[in-house]
Amino acid sequence: MRIAFLDLDHTLLAADSNQLWMSFLCSHDMVSAQDLSIHDQFMIDYANGTLDFGALSRFRCRIEADLPSEFLFSQRTLFEREILFPALAPRAIQLLADLRDMGLSLVLVSATGRSLVDPVAHCLGIDHVICPCFGPDKVDHVQAWLLDRCCSLESLQESWFFTDSHNDLPLLERVANPVVVDPDPSLKRVAMDRGWRAISLCNVDCEGPFNLHG
Repeated sequence: MRIAFLDLDHTLLAADSNQLWMSFLCSHDMVSAQDLSIHDQFMIDYANGTLDFGALSRFRCRIEADLPSEFLFSQRTLFEREILFPALAPRAIQLLADLRDMGLSLVLVSATGRSLVDPVAHCLGIDHVICPCFGPDKVDHVQAWLLDRCCSLESLQESWFFTDSHNDLPLLERVANPVVVDPDPSLKRVAMDRGWRAISLCNVDCEGPFNLHG
């Protein structure tokens, strides 16, 4: 098997889908300013590498459970069309086209829940999604997904991982071809020290295919 694993937030998306969703809910008076502040603190912890992912997951589940079903039915499609899909990084579609031309299967691996990941995966034509998983847990989830296919990270014929975050170092270190995408400062330093490829999906001045084997 030849696989490219891809992160979602600040990688294929030029934003964080959960923050977009929380802001959208707040604009419709569906979450309190206090809950928005709590979520913002979780995002600060994420950036600092101190995130309690279990606590964040429970918080997000509680927010979703409290939403009226009629609101979700009427507003989620609007959110996807007007906010989520327009947040795609400008060169994301080109990258996916290049990876498909290389004969790679695409797998989206994200800490975000399926309610936000699945619509983006469907929009981009990505058939496989592994979520939610975070940090070292991403390696375990990827290995379990591969085991169901009688495979492992070690036995893949070709493996890639594209991400922006230092939190994803455990999976970056397990693939043959780690690629940092518009990386955060911490990951940028690691990538420079290790000679990893670095690309931008947000630089609209770049045109044409990515030279991934260059």
